[in-house]
Amino acid sequence: MGVHGLTTYLREKKRTLSVTTVLSSSSNNSQVPTVVDGWSFIYDLYNHSNLPWVYGGEYNEFVQLVKKVVESWIKVGLQVYFVFDGACPDLKFPTVISRLGQSHVHPAQLFFRTSTSSRSTGRFLSENRILPPLAYSACIHALETLRSRLGGVGLELHFADEEGDPYAVELAGRLGGYVVGNDSDFVILNSDGYRGYIPLDELVWVTAVAEDPIPVNNEDGEFQTVRKPKAKRKVPHNAQNLGGLLPPDDTEDLTLNFVSYSPQTLATHLKIPVSLLPLFGALVGNDFSKELESNSRKVQGLFFERSLSLSQRIDKAASTVCSVMSPNNQRRKLKHPVGSVMDLIDRTVNALLARLASTMGTGEVDAIVEKIVNSALQYAIPKYGGDITGREGLWPTSVCALHDAEACSFLPMISANVMRQTEKSDQADPHLLEAREKYLDASRGGLFSPKMMDTLSTGSSWARIFLENPDLETVARSIGRPIREWIYTILDDTVGLPVSEVEAPDSTRGNDEIEEESDDDELIDVVESDSDDELEVARRRDYLAPLKGELHRLHSDEISDNEGSQDDTATEPPASIISHRLLPQGPRTVTEYLRRGTRIASDVVIVKPLAELLSSISLPKYADENAPPLVLRSEEERFTLFLLSLKSDLPAIRSLPSECILAILAVRWVVQSLHTRLQESNSKEREKERWSKNEARCLLASFTWSSNETAPLNLESPPPIEDRNVQLMAQILMALDTIEQLAQCLLLTDRVPSNAYQLSGLTFHALLTGKISPPSSLPLGIWEAVEVDLLDSFQEERVKKSRKSHAEKPFVPSPAKKNIQKKGLFAMLGDMDA
Repeated sequence: MGVHGLTTYLREKKRTLSVTTVLSSSSNNSQVPTVVDGWSFIYDLYNHSNLPWVYGGEYNEFVQLVKKVVESWIKVGLQVYFVFDGACPDLKFPTVISRLGQSHVHPAQLFFRTSTSSRSTGRFLSENRILPPLAYSACIHALETLRSRLGGVGLELHFADEEGDPYAVELAGRLGGYVVGNDSDFVILNSDGYRGYIPLDELVWVTAVAEDPIPVNNEDGEFQTVRKPKAKRKVPHNAQNLGGLLPPDDTEDLTLNFVSYSPQTLATHLKIPVSLLPLFGALVGNDFSKELESNSRKVQGLFFERSLSLSQRIDKAASTVCSVMSPNNQRRKLKHPVGSVMDLIDRTVNALLARLASTMGTGEVDAIVEKIVNSALQYAIPKYGGDITGREGLWPTSVCALHDAEACSFLPMISANVMRQTEKSDQADPHLLEAREKYLDASRGGLFSPKMMDTLSTGSSWARIFLENPDLETVARSIGRPIREWIYTILDDTVGLPVSEVEAPDSTRGNDEIEEESDDDELIDVVESDSDDELEVARRRDYLAPLKGELHRLHSDEISDNEGSQDDTATEPPASIISHRLLPQGPRTVTEYLRRGTRIASDVVIVKPLAELLSSISLPKYADENAPPLVLRSEEERFTLFLLSLKSDLPAIRSLPSECILAILAVRWVVQSLHTRLQESNSKEREKERWSKNEARCLLASFTWSSNETAPLNLESPPPIEDRNVQLMAQILMALDTIEQLAQCLLLTDRVPSNAYQLSGLTFHALLTGKISPPSSLPLGIWEAVEVDLLDSFQEERVKKSRKSHAEKPFVPSPAKKNIQKKGLFAMLGDMDA
């Protein structure tokens, strides 16, 4: 992730570019603010934990590892701030699609095309690892539990509006700390006060180890004990180094060594201003410069010769930028009225394309320039104008921890309905404002899935993909889509979904005011100088600062300036929200990105009207014209709607403890969905899809229903990986994840909390394959709540054929063979006639 080849480059230049820091639990060091990239942490921890993934996830053990790592960090003096991504920007869609294909679809295809014995080996499973889909939910649960236990001291959680990398660096700059992750973008992004990037694989734990006792020879004479020269022996030492996230088991006396890389050091080494690192990253290639599948010519393939290594490409890009921005070069006539910014990028791109100048047209070059500009702008971080630093400077308003309400990018995502109503009336609807505030609070508290933020931001949906049979319809469609249709409609009713068909013809602000605001959006150059040397001034200058505002001006020609800006009031959204949103034109749609065969494909889903869905569950009055948004209804009303939408509004469900409801609803939903599919198409394949009662019981027995932590399952050998069992787990994981999102969008997380941390996929497979015996009974009311009204939805129990059945056939002696070795062909014909 990040800039192509930069991780390798940093490793090769480690001595020159890095600084080593040592923290110890025994010393009284001051707290070191450290911002952790949440998703990098999840991936790295699960991959290095040796927890089996193929069975669906060992979430209870994963939760314990999360707590262990964070507690060890705090013990050595780190002040930990986790940052998790929000909505994915549409510019990154090609990269996300490519990664999903490589990291999820391709490994699943390879798994089901490989023999059972080969795919069960440790090497195969390690090389084709897929992150279990509920790892995010389990990690959030672990961190929130630990934060509550610590009283909020030493650990905080932040949820970014969009891409988490800029948010993490800006937060680290405010706190004067580091960023820990696995993304080289963290050495490109920069903010005032930012101390640098710490790769996760550069963390090294040091723990004291007792020395081996020196043997004492008590025997008389000159004889002495001699070890064999080939025998392995431990070298006496007082400390042991353990690389990676996981701390040692003995956490009494811990020392943590880590290596950090700062943007200033990298820029100095590359001989370019630190403010041009975003341009440098865009030229080398980053997550936002991924080519679409339809484009046959990749930008980086045009910039660099094939013979160049990744490190050589980095040196070439830096030297080209350095030569172009040198004040000694003769300036040509500017093409864009933005100072030297566009000219700098244009000249750099043309310099890199010099060897292909005769084969490319002007339009192609301009398209490449625009692409580089857009990629560089993703690194933009607004400059902090406040005077308060540290934790005290966070949360200037209740809207955002870092920005004012007008600059917060999440507020526009949840203001579509507010904006549309404001265009009809001078006063905003207080119900809409209250609904928006509830979603804002849920998001800041981590109770709003990033998957739903994608829907609110870009009108897209990215169902979590796991190991499933590539020859069957994806469970994201068969199991998850009916629930997601409810989610889309509820989101549209509460805050509104984006509309992309027609741009708003009117606007409340003009181009002049936009131009005035553009000066505030600039990339940060934290190195300042009062030197009069022109070369030094050129090196320190933030060349890209006015670029974002200028491009906004160039692409906002359709914005009308007939109306003046409106004053912000307590009941109206900020003017910046109203001026850039789109008017509704026709039905809302959401683009789902799902697995189709062996690739990721888009599928447009029309959002159903709320009245239509409510009528289907006999609640049409909830959709009256004057009815408030669904999230403003009482918890009991929302819970009723929640159960009805899942076809499970039953007394047996309502009487369950809250921590059991999600799992029971997931099992019921999967069983009902597969039974409905059988009724729609009465085929043998649909009949085989259905669950048996034993399979449902095994799934329920795979949850740790008690709050007490249970010991991990110890087996002599792992259970066999059977195709059907893998598919069953894929179905239940999709149901658990999607139903959790439905509960979140209805603000029912207290009534229906997530219980992903209670599930053990290994236990499920072990029960199904007979590796362990099923429990004699489930907790009271669990199975009764599952099977009520579903007795006909289960298939008959599968009876495995015994291998001994072949031996039960009566023995029939074979006829005696005739000796035909000495007979000729004519004799053989005679025998046949006889």
